[in-house]
Amino acid sequence: MKKIFFIAAIISIFNIQLSTLKAQEPDARFKTLKYEWTMNADGTSDYHYRHEVQILRNRALVAYADKGETFVVFNPDLEELTVNEVYTIQKDGTRVDMPQNAFVYQLPSQCTDCGRFNHLRELAMVHTGMELGCTIVVDYTIHRHYNYLHESIPLWRECPVDRLEVVVNYNHNDMEMKYTIDGVQNLPENSVKKDELDNGLHYTFENLQQAPKEPYMPADYVPVLRIHNGIPEFTPAFDNAKFSGAQDAMSRIAGRGSKRDKVNAIRDFVVDNIHLNNIDPAHLGYTHATAEEVWQTGCGTATDKAVLLAALLNDEGFEARVLGDEMDEVGVVFDTLEYRLSARSKAPMYLYGEAKDEMVQSSIKESREAKMDTLQDGFYRLKLDPVAGAPAISAKRLALYRTTPLQSTACDLKSDISYTLPEGLKMVAPAQSRKLDFDGVGSVEITIKQSGKKVRVVRNMKLEKGEIALADYSAYRQLIALWQSVDGVLLQQK
Repeated sequence: MKKIFFIAAIISIFNIQLSTLKAQEPDARFKTLKYEWTMNADGTSDYHYRHEVQILRNRALVAYADKGETFVVFNPDLEELTVNEVYTIQKDGTRVDMPQNAFVYQLPSQCTDCGRFNHLRELAMVHTGMELGCTIVVDYTIHRHYNYLHESIPLWRECPVDRLEVVVNYNHNDMEMKYTIDGVQNLPENSVKKDELDNGLHYTFENLQQAPKEPYMPADYVPVLRIHNGIPEFTPAFDNAKFSGAQDAMSRIAGRGSKRDKVNAIRDFVVDNIHLNNIDPAHLGYTHATAEEVWQTGCGTATDKAVLLAALLNDEGFEARVLGDEMDEVGVVFDTLEYRLSARSKAPMYLYGEAKDEMVQSSIKESREAKMDTLQDGFYRLKLDPVAGAPAISAKRLALYRTTPLQSTACDLKSDISYTLPEGLKMVAPAQSRKLDFDGVGSVEITIKQSGKKVRVVRNMKLEKGEIALADYSAYRQLIALWQSVDGVLLQQK
């Protein structure tokens, strides 16, 4: 009987490993990805794109529009699109060219909510002749009426890449080109080749892995090639961008909290109420709207939102400016330090440089009147106030295991609040005291107890690092889970 159990256990483990391997198989594979820019002496430029992607699993045909269809956005006012070739090579080698009725011009979906971008167009290519094992080839050129180049090319994609090429050509010698690779340490050894050309640059990357899809990765973890040939003309205007049209609204939104609280409140308003149009800045000639235009239309690109956020902060007396590799971050100065934050998400602000491990500290001890939700059958729920500075991370999104580091916020938070209850209410559960402490990672301590009409809630959290290594992930996950397990107290009428 023991032998049968042992064999069954081995088979079970084998099946689990086999299913894991199948889950890791990519849906598709880029055989070739090529980006090529040519800077012309007449002030124009040409962008040439080509990809050859092989379909490996049926899911790539039915679940992902970027395989069964290809979408190319362009701006007719600044760009001219030419499709060079689009076809499918079937598994037996048969070439199927795309018919003309498979090319559809339409308004990009991200432009439908903002009239400022209604002149942009999108070419949808509906691929034909697709089957498991086929290869889809797309090749087009966009001629642009300007010759600025400010591109960030992620080197990890939604599926593996056999070969990725980036080429920049100059037809004249009066431009300076700069290029860097962020996260290069995460690329395979000997996978990068760079050729310095007489008038340009040629990068080749081979055997690039599929991009991880885990949440809360450090921003600089994914390898990115950044190329630019100078500073576009519009960038100096950022430093002095101001806007007073929303002064009254911002005064109400910012409230009377700390400087950090005011900055976060204004940022949250921009994130929640200004629609983000995910349009490549290249299609707009690297221009941006004014803060007033973004405010009045309620929409904008990531740069537009950053311009508005910087203007609103300046108008509230802060010193703020737009910055970042993508011109989508805002630097704001208070207490003689410059913090950076995004205008597109509520990720915690951080100090530039070593800021990701900066320790956010807060300490509060006071009494408050209880705020409660009325439940059924004489039960109530005491709502606990959030603790300022706690990581904006959902424990529900933290899987059991990770393959990448996690970006959090180092903090030392102490909250001791006594809530005064209405007469006749008592806690349903007995007093509780829970604590977790991991050396080198941090600790969480939560105590809840009732004394007469008061419920005292003590919540302390200390996280020693802003970036959580894989070796510390399990401990961190337990700390966050305990912290977020208590957001209210169940009460009952005596």
